[in-house]
Amino acid sequence: MEPIIEPIIEPSIEPIIEPSLVPAAGARAAPAASTARTAIRLLVPALRAGLYLVAYVVVQFAVALLVVYPALYGGAPARPGGFGGSVELSLLAVLATIPPQILVTWLFVRYLDRRTLASLGARWPAGVGGRKRTALRQLAAAALGALAVLGGWLALLLLLPETLAAVRFGGISPELARGPAWWPLPPLLLLALLLPAFLLQGGLEEWVMRGYVYRTLRERWPAWASALSSALLFAFLHAGNPAFSWLALANIALAGLVLAALAERTGSLWSPAIAHGVWNFAVACLLSLPVSGVSLFHLLRVATAGNPELTGGGFGPEGSAVLTVLGVALAAYLWRGMWRRKAEGRAAALTAAALTPATGAVSAPEDAPGPVSP
Repeated sequence: MEPIIEPIIEPSIEPIIEPSLVPAAGARAAPAASTARTAIRLLVPALRAGLYLVAYVVVQFAVALLVVYPALYGGAPARPGGFGGSVELSLLAVLATIPPQILVTWLFVRYLDRRTLASLGARWPAGVGGRKRTALRQLAAAALGALAVLGGWLALLLLLPETLAAVRFGGISPELARGPAWWPLPPLLLLALLLPAFLLQGGLEEWVMRGYVYRTLRERWPAWASALSSALLFAFLHAGNPAFSWLALANIALAGLVLAALAERTGSLWSPAIAHGVWNFAVACLLSLPVSGVSLFHLLRVATAGNPELTGGGFGPEGSAVLTVLGVALAAYLWRGMWRRKAEGRAAALTAAALTPATGAVSAPEDAPGPVSP
């Protein structure tokens, strides 16, 4: 009789797995969802800034086509040498867009952004000694700074061999004695009026680019990305100007970085608006060189000759490689210690725009970027 041999069945051993090591449901999808949320957070301010720029362009064309040009193009003003064919008319058309652009901006910040115009930098600069003294100091510093850059550009051109670049000074412009044919008043009065006109024109562009566009991007973007993006947009808006070039694109973008640094350091549009307007007036109306490709009534008779990549050619100093060197150095100097600043966040942007009732000083949380003395 054979022995009964029962099979030995080993108990099944279940692997012991720590609960903490088991991936939770949907864990793999979490990084993708987080990336999507981050992309949306970065995209929303960019879309708002883009929509605002579209509105800006529409306002520019609407005012030019529906208000200024129909009123002036006809009869004597439209004849050769008349006001209808002058660059000064284009400047007047830009100035006429200021009221509707302010209204459009208010609608954007009030109903789309839920913030105030002060959050764009539309306020007096705060600093030691009170707002008035700070504003006067920044007025002098911004104006002298713009003139110093222009003077440095001229000095560097004069140091170059004449085969590469030359600057010709012809004294007082003959136009100053007689004035344009369409101007019935003393020519010096026209020159005097062009200064505030350029300050307003520069202020409008700062309101749009370093005000709404830059500050909107700063809500979610770091300082360097906001400044670079707004500067490139600023440069491409000049692409339709006469004699535009890649050097002009680079120099205007560098100017945008410099102006954004002034806005970031001071918390106000005051300094960049002054620097912008004084630069345009000094180039076009004092030196008689083209500013962004256009020429206006001017005081002196100055001309450049030689390599247009060094002199700027028909676009003026803003198309010069010499100005590129100065622009890189100035942008690097002004952005020192600031380019790593993180996004402000909507709450910080609104808080920074608030004024304390007791002192009138700008208040901001400790971790929010605030005004830095230039």
